[in-house]
Amino acid sequence: MFFAALNRTLIISMSLAPLALLAPSALAQSETEAVVMKLQDEFVYGRNRGPKMGYVEPEVFEPLSDPLYRAGYKNYRPVGVTGEQMRMNAMDRTKDLGTILACADGWFWPFSRTARNNEPAGLEVEILNSIAKKHDLNIDMMWVNMSTRFGYGAPGGAFDLSINRGLCDIVLGLTVTGSDDHQLDPSQIVYSKPFMSTGFVLVTQGPAKGLTSLDDVKNLNVKLGLPAYSPMSDYADENGIPHETFFQNFRVIDAMVEGKVDAAMIWSGAISQAKLNRPEGQFQMVKGYVPIPEMRWDSAWGLKKTEVEFKKFIDDAFDEMLESGEIKRIVERYGMPYYPPME
Repeated sequence: MFFAALNRTLIISMSLAPLALLAPSALAQSETEAVVMKLQDEFVYGRNRGPKMGYVEPEVFEPLSDPLYRAGYKNYRPVGVTGEQMRMNAMDRTKDLGTILACADGWFWPFSRTARNNEPAGLEVEILNSIAKKHDLNIDMMWVNMSTRFGYGAPGGAFDLSINRGLCDIVLGLTVTGSDDHQLDPSQIVYSKPFMSTGFVLVTQGPAKGLTSLDDVKNLNVKLGLPAYSPMSDYADENGIPHETFFQNFRVIDAMVEGKVDAAMIWSGAISQAKLNRPEGQFQMVKGYVPIPEMRWDSAWGLKKTEVEFKKFIDDAFDEMLESGEIKRIVERYGMPYYPPME
């Protein structure tokens, strides 16, 4: 339609041109007459975005269906950085830019996500933003896919697409498993101090509500729902805990809602999403439950090994926020249980 209208405009303009040449006095305006410029009409085509009554589901970025993300609009530097700034160390670059350059997974709720319309960006992004504000800094996020085939530290993985290219100075969303040095060493990346820990937690409903521990589950022979191919399913196999596996945490929750199991062990980070996705569910995390040591891991951020001053800046900020309880408040605001670092 637009191109058709444009063609008609060109045809009309071309047909009037000879008239202007033949009769300039008739078409020309006097020198004293004001010239009024008329703008072309602009038409915007799309869905009706008028006001609506009641609750409207927030518009959230979903990488699997977002055409821009799938087309490659994700691995780019979020702010202009000069050649001179690129040669600075991370702390000096942060001060010079007035901005912390960070990378995080674009779909790792509740820790990070790139969300539109000012929706919450995730608890780790909020923690970083709090650190920045205390030092009169901004943050700029670059979104990467941390779930690459051979791991985030493998060739062509998330590190190669972000911090190794100098596109950010810190990577959010890392879990310290104790067996991931092969992911860090090739990129010369070290962990910050941990700021919290996560783990598998016991969730119950209905007849299983009296359970308080894995010992109860085993002694009473209650079948647990577990995410398949997870450390928790391996632990259950090794320790004779009755269980049934389902693909990923959200399917374990679906199984509870559908009554296939009345008890489950799911990752503590999945609790927040479970409550959002299945509000009709009657399941609850066992009050005061703390993950067993074998199924609990620290959360930290990754930085280049050479950035000693910048690492100290982040570590000191974590110490202050842990002492004041600020990190705990942020985490629990996202509907997730908070566990302090294990270190």
